[in-house]
Formats: sequence, structure tokens, C-alpha cells
Amino acid sequence: MINELIKIDKTFNEAMFKTKVDNIFIMLHSSIMTDNLDRVLHFLSDELKIKFQKKLDELNSKNYRQMYDELNVESTTIEHINITDDKIIIKVKIIGNYMDYIVDKTTLKYISGINTRRIKKINYLTFEKLRNTKRIESVRKCPGCGVSISVNTNGKCIYCGTIFNQKDYDFILTNITIQ
Repeated sequence: MINELIKIDKTFNEAMFKTKVDNIFIMLHSSIMTDNLDRVLHFLSDELKIKFQKKLDELNSKNYRQMYDELNVESTTIEHINITDDKIIIKVKIIGNYMDYIVDKTTLKYISGINTRRIKKINYLTFEKLRNTKRIESVRKCPGCGVSISVNTNGKCIYCGTIFNQKDYDFILTNITIQ
């Protein structure tokens, strides 16, 4: 199936895609820990933006912080590729190892979860890319003010606050489930 994908999307490289997936996975978890989704908003579908903001809002309403200590990716596997008339959908399995627990934001007192050892979790992520995406230049410009931005570091412009629209150029995360 990857060969079919490469015929359609000549820019696709499996190793680079898996690296991107790993980075998005780690950045998402780090963003939840730091209570700041700005670093990953451009990688998320609108539905996931809402889902993770609700999660942070719920944690904040209780004065809690979600922790994913010692987070690492053990393996990343492309499970399925679906090519439709208008988009490419890739389902990925990430096996991650990390502590998963909640602390009080003020006292840092342990509330719940596992904070004594890493646990293995299987994560299924779905990425989608429009088939008619725009060609992305090596230097990405903020659509709001035109300043150069690094989408790998932060998708929110530090000057005007505009979120870079990754969906027009590349894969975005549209679903994540954890076992």
C-alpha cells in the first residue's frame, strides 16, 4: 500500500512520516503536561482541538495537572493506508512507555494514576492529508502577519497569535485512541 501512496504523493517518505508521528505524539503529551496546546494546535483536526481543550479545562477546574513522565516511543507502525478521491488516511500504532498520573497544580501532591514506573500503552493515531494540498515552501510564513514560523516548534505565531493551517499542506492528526 505504501507503493500506491508514493505514486500519488511523491513527497511521502515512510521514515520521515514515522518521525513526524513520533514528534507529534510526544509534543501532544508535553503540551497537555504544560497546559499549553499552542505548540500542537496546527497538527490537530478541529475535533481534536476541542477534545484536548476540554480535557485541559476539566483538569484546570480541579486544579490538576496530567503528567506523562519518562515518555518515550518504543515503536511506530503504519497499520493501514486508505486513499480516497480527496484524501489520504493513515492509521498508525504507537507503543509508548510512560508514567501516567495526575498531581495537584499548587502542591504537586499525587492524586491518582501510576507514578512509580513506566507503563506500556498502545496508541492508535489516524492522520489525514488532503490530496490537493498546497506545496509547502521551506520557509513557512504566518498567514496573519507574514513572519517566518517554525511549524515543528510552534504552530502559533508568537507575534499575532494566528495558528498555521497545516491541513492545507500536510498530514494532521484526526483521531487518537489509547488501549
